[in-house]
Formats: sequence, C-alpha cells, structure tokens
Amino acid sequence: MKKIIFACDMDNTLIHSYKKKANGDICVELLDGAEQSFVSPLTQTLISQLNERSDILFLPVTTRSIAQYKRIMWSDGNTPELALVCNGSILLRNGVPDEKWLADTYKMNSPYKNELNRLNEKYKGYDCFKTVRIVDEMFLFVYCYNKDEMQKIAEECAKDTSLSIEYSGNKMYFFPPYANKGYSLKRFSEIVNADKIIAAGDSMIDCSMLDTADNALIPNSTLSSLLKKNNYTICSDDCLFSEFILQYVLNE
Repeated sequence: MKKIIFACDMDNTLIHSYKKKANGDICVELLDGAEQSFVSPLTQTLISQLNERSDILFLPVTTRSIAQYKRIMWSDGNTPELALVCNGSILLRNGVPDEKWLADTYKMNSPYKNELNRLNEKYKGYDCFKTVRIVDEMFLFVYCYNKDEMQKIAEECAKDTSLSIEYSGNKMYFFPPYANKGYSLKRFSEIVNADKIIAAGDSMIDCSMLDTADNALIPNSTLSSLLKKNNYTICSDDCLFSEFILQYVLNE
C-alpha cells in the first residue's frame, strides 16, 4: 500500500509555458514542432527522486485531453504509471484509458450529453468565442477572445445551464458534476488506499482537489480565499512552485 498519494496539477503547477521560460529550463512539450512547456533542471531532478520513492504514488491530475497529456515528454523512467486527465474523467494506466473507470464515467456522463451538445452548437455561433469544442466526450471547452470579460460571460452562461462553469485566463470550461478534480480524487482514493493525500494546484479548477486532500499546496495567498478548508501551505516567495511542492512531498 502506498503511504502517500501526491495529486498534482500540471500546467503552471508542475510545468510552465514558454512565456515563463528561464535560462536552462528543459523543454517537456512540443506543439506543432515548437517548444511549448518547460520544467526547471531542479524540478526534473526532484521528479526523478519522487519516482524512486515506493511509498509515494505520483498522480498527475489535469484538465488536459488525452492527446494533450500525451504530448508531455517525461525524462527516461519518470513517466507516471497513472494519470487523471479530462479533469479526472479518464484514468490512464500507462497511457491507456482504464476500462472500468471509463465505463463508470460514461454512465455518469449520460444525463449531460444532450446539454453538452446543445451548448456546443449554440456557442459556436458566438462572436466572443474563438474556440468551442467538446473534449474527449467529457466536457465543453471555450476559448474567449477577451479574458477581462470572463466573469461577466461566465455569469451570463450560468443562466443557461446547470453545468458547472469554471475559467482561467481566456479558457472557460463547462463541467458535468462528475468532471471534477475533487470528486475524481475521491474515486481514485477508493481504489488506491493511502495514509495521506497531498494535492498541488494553482487555479480555481483545482480547488475541489485541494479541499479533498489532507494537505494542499498553492502558489500564493490568492487561491486561499477560494478554499473551503484551512489545510493549505503557500509556496515560499523565493522558490519556484514546482520545486517547492516536490521538495515538500519528498520531505514527508
């Protein structure tokens, strides 16, 4: 039995985009041949150390689709065996969807399929949206032109649907109840028992997961106001968030 489940968001938590690239950073994702995401050298070293620990189960938990997650290039021997993608809707085992998990998700998804399809067709006609698509049959993704209007747009959309609406930057998501990182982490913990769950994340989409964990790791105090539990530790000002969370877990 694993002693610790370490549930970790990916983008802007464990990895960062080319916009935040520092000298010496290591590319871990290519998109159409261009360097897209990076980790610091120390982060890569700490991931290797983490995977040497038999008492820790490292579980990436990401809103990325299957294809987007598979773009991540882990260093040799460090590819996680398990990962929750599509905001926890799909459990990957060595890159392949777990059949039992997927079947259960499809059952939970069934009442919301028509709603997802309705919103998908409706929002494709909205001028404020650059991209509208259903991700791996699990939730609706919308990319907005103006991120300054995100709260207003989300409030208007909420009047038209019972789906949960969350946003970050220019990206907005319409989630059925099952497509929730916290709920998915609870599902996972029923399969893999552990003494403790540690979770790390940087956005409102991670809050349910952070509240589910015994210990939550966040980059700054901004996110603390969105959490229901006082179970969080804030990253040190002088430390990269990815390095901070990995060192924290390794010291457990």
